[in-house]
Amino acid sequence: MGVEIQTIKPGDGQTFPKTGQTVVVHYTGTLADGSKFDSSRDRGKPFKFRIGKGEVIKGWDSGVAQVSKNIPNLRI
Repeated sequence: MGVEIQTIKPGDGQTFPKTGQTVVVHYTGTLADGSKFDSSRDRGKPFKFRIGKGEVIKGWDSGVAQVSKNIPNLRI
């Protein structure tokens, strides 16, 4: 199992977060069967973390680091 990224709508393609920078994301976590187990949108508050600082699972650190600025929809 690795990181799978599905771009639904691209960002600017030039600006990517660097190690130590804070990113702000909305997410919906789903299981393999599609059932939702968590969602920042349900809470009405985006999730913030610093890239590459071990604050999230490795898949998020590596996946979100590949996301360009202002990407509206992405599946990791």
